[in-house]
Amino acid sequence: MPDEGVAMGNRYAPSGALDARREKRRELGAKAVVRDSHRTRIGGVVLDISRWGCRIDLFSGGASPGRYVTIKLEGMEAWSGYVRWSKSSQVGIEFERPMHAAIVDHLAQTRAEVEFLQAS
Repeated sequence: MPDEGVAMGNRYAPSGALDARREKRRELGAKAVVRDSHRTRIGGVVLDISRWGCRIDLFSGGASPGRYVTIKLEGMEAWSGYVRWSKSSQVGIEFERPMHAAIVDHLAQTRAEVEFLQAS
């Protein structure tokens, strides 16, 4: 039986490809607002991030695979992509275009500094 794949907007990804990562994700824990194509706004926390995508724990609702979304973190430009998977309140997003490595490093480092200062 052929692999049906997973809908990705106007393209499909083979089911097995969802487990593959282009690079390791970095822990983040930053609040974000997610908007879908219907302009629905859902708050959440970006749990981890890489140049290619992120994992978000949504405060309410969910988003189905293939849905186009825009993610906005405080102080950053909005970033768009597709929901690749959804499990309970968490979703995996593949960015429409890769984020620059320096931005991912900055986000992860800033978060680490905030956690360090709060622990003091």
